[in-house]
Amino acid sequence: MARKWGQHFLRHPAVAERILETAGVEPGTLVWEIGPGAGILTAALRKQGARVLAVEIDPKLAAALRERFRGDVDFQLIEGDVLALSLEVLDEWDAGPWKVVANLPYNISTPLFFRMLAERRRWQSLTLMVQWEVAERLCAGPNDGKAYGVLALAAELGFERTLAFKVPPEAFHPPPKVESGVVHLVPVESGLSHEEEQHLLNWIRCLFQQRRKTLFRNLRRCCPAWVQQAGEALRAQVQMRRPEDLTYAEWRTLFAWFCKDMESTTSPETEC
Repeated sequence: MARKWGQHFLRHPAVAERILETAGVEPGTLVWEIGPGAGILTAALRKQGARVLAVEIDPKLAAALRERFRGDVDFQLIEGDVLALSLEVLDEWDAGPWKVVANLPYNISTPLFFRMLAERRRWQSLTLMVQWEVAERLCAGPNDGKAYGVLALAAELGFERTLAFKVPPEAFHPPPKVESGVVHLVPVESGLSHEEEQHLLNWIRCLFQQRRKTLFRNLRRCCPAWVQQAGEALRAQVQMRRPEDLTYAEWRTLFAWFCKDMESTTSPETEC
């Protein structure tokens, strides 16, 4: 394993088949595979008839994949860092929409998710194998303790979420120290512009920085002008609740209230 890239290679074909079933891969499906590694998942995708564009950062693995799939016109490999890759390369091969199917290196799963969120108009779905803790955080709700936070709210903003199944360490080589999980994400519209989505998430992120304090106390720290303006009505609304107690819908309602109140006095971006 190229340890600097956090890769653990899937070695059980049965797990690959279950990932394809979760993703709904059919003959002719356009698949963007991230981190194909030794090619177990790639081979299953091609056997199913998917057209696969893969991205692999490890030069030795990339060379082995080129040799393994030499002459396969429905397989194309890009060697490089997926986080630095221009997604226009997808358009050059096919306009899509694409299904993302990937066994993600643990150390890029969160930053890559936020890129997938921003670009979700491109995707038909995302089926991702990630560290189990990340899978739980992506699909968490208000009753799920520490797992529920900015990542869960960002995922609910942009996707219908399914925590599909758990994968044991022995399904990989070398086996990781923790379990993995497969999540299935289907893009949805939030009703917000990209800029508004970013502002909402930054606002939530600020209010989650001290998650065990009450939301009202965090609002006084992050948004003092609004707290002063909204006064007792705001206190009555949030009461003694903490950031982790609010549903996504409640966050949206609170954010809309904040923006409406502040637009007449200052730019919301300067307040939080």
